Amino acid sequence: MDLILRRRAVYTGMRPYFDDHELFKAITLWQTDYSEKPRFALSVFVARCCNRPELKAQRAKILASIFNAMDLPEAQLLPDAINDTRYLPAGEALSATLSPSTEHELDHKTTIFAKLMAQMLLKFNEEDDLNIRKFLAAHLNQIKTDERRIMHLREWLGGHTEMLGANYNVEILQKMINLSYVAMCEYVGPVKADEYLSQAIRETEPLSLELGFKLHDLL
Repeated sequence: MDLILRRRAVYTGMRPYFDDHELFKAITLWQTDYSEKPRFALSVFVARCCNRPELKAQRAKILASIFNAMDLPEAQLLPDAINDTRYLPAGEALSATLSPSTEHELDHKTTIFAKLMAQMLLKFNEEDDLNIRKFLAAHLNQIKTDERRIMHLREWLGGHTEMLGANYNVEILQKMINLSYVAMCEYVGPVKADEYLSQAIRETEPLSLELGFKLHDLL
């Protein structure tokens, strides 16, 4: 069961017991701390989510509901929580957060960011690429944005989606590039990190010129 189906199963199992705000916080917690852990860790996850007396009294039912949902056919699972309109930040349009495979389209700055990141990561072997992605995922708490966009970043870094599922402001993209450079320095040293970054910038410049967005605004 891939990550998106497992997330849909957790969402389906928890939906009857939690209000919208609690449920999205729970899904975010699962994605961050439990999505890569074995099934038995779900008992700890549910315990952390049940912070009200009425929820604590139903912990066993909630856990059983999640396990049952994980055995359901895909067609019987609720849609992915990441695209549920109830969890959109106040005042945000649905089209800004839908998956790229449906209606979502990346803006120019986010497109350039994704291209630059891809060119940077191509310089590394598979092990270092994975380690840099893990480093970035572990430091997403430094990114100041809504939980939905953090989830999209985490999915993209983990290789669960080929494209980013949301657009980001320049400050966030700059922070991600800066964190990437820090990670690169850790794994190959600052000299190689500078070399790889310079190469990636040169390789991304043609797309930047085509789209009319200044690449150096991200640096």
